[in-house]
Amino acid sequence: MARILITGAGGYIGTTLVEMALAKGYDVIALDRFFFGEDLLEEFAANPQFSTIKKDIRDIRADDLTGVDVVVDLAALSNDPSGELDPDLTTSINHRGRVHVADISREAGISRYILASSCSVYGFGETSELTEESPTNPLTEYARSTFDAERAVIAMGDKTFCVSALRNATVYGLSKRMRFDLVVNTMTRNAIDSGEITVAGGGHQWRPLVHVRDVARAILNIAAQPAEKVNQQVFNIGSENQQIRCLA
Repeated sequence: MARILITGAGGYIGTTLVEMALAKGYDVIALDRFFFGEDLLEEFAANPQFSTIKKDIRDIRADDLTGVDVVVDLAALSNDPSGELDPDLTTSINHRGRVHVADISREAGISRYILASSCSVYGFGETSELTEESPTNPLTEYARSTFDAERAVIAMGDKTFCVSALRNATVYGLSKRMRFDLVVNTMTRNAIDSGEITVAGGGHQWRPLVHVRDVARAILNIAAQPAEKVNQQVFNIGSENQQIRCLA
């Protein structure tokens, strides 16, 4: 079975992807700063198919990728508020950091690189349903840095280096590393903690949604496809659009 290296493996999507990739028989290398703790993945420590590298993506070198077949790049400052706190840092990680990972992957002879992008690159869509060909309009530092990374890595794809980008919708669902800044998770936590769900802005706003395990399934599906079907392609990953008031 192939060996997969996952950056951001200690995060919300990453911890789920590690679990599901191991279950499918992949050898998994989890690369992360582990800002939220290495114990998130401790249940896999005894698995001979699992190993970790504690490192910032901006410091990755080719020898970190020895024997790797697929790189899945999840590491990022992953929401608008954190992206706006320090725009230079956001660009350093979300744009230049991920381009660095793709560059090193190509240098190391890795055959496949998958980038976790975001539906935020569309900005405020003009219709309720957008395709991969819809106009992009990134409005925040997070969205702009993500889109810049996406364009840069897609351009690297060639006959020996297969590159794909997944524009994930707003993710929800349980994970070993929970996030409660995402709308469904926020509402669920508030309902449990306070017995109330607060709806701002009238609740008429639309949100595209996708479960965290479906994101992981999509990544593993793309990784298993023939290169000619997915190389230099972007894919919208989502299950439904919902208005905030309907979610509530």
